[in-house]
Amino acid sequence: MRRNRQVGGTISGGLFLVGLGMLMLTHWWWPGIMLVIGLSGAAHLFFEGKTAAAIGTFLFFLAIPVGIALVSSVNIPWGALAAFVLIAIGAVIIVKALFLKG
Repeated sequence: MRRNRQVGGTISGGLFLVGLGMLMLTHWWWPGIMLVIGLSGAAHLFFEGKTAAAIGTFLFFLAIPVGIALVSSVNIPWGALAAFVLIAIGAVIIVKALFLKG
């Protein structure tokens, strides 16, 4: 198990550096950095044996650039979207606290 953590940390660090290099080449800093962070974090979780958490982490960070692309194409006002996102995050936190104790 300890060996997997070391390998996972090394691979996630390497993926992070490769991702930063790709961002430097493409100049796609935002929201590309979110994909790099998500991939790196997911790789670390995967090598710790937390496959479901790894998939969830990557999908969460993948949803950010996809969401930005969708919002940009639909012309939703950013102020309304930001308010909706904050309300949704707050609701998820409340539901988790009330129903998913422990």
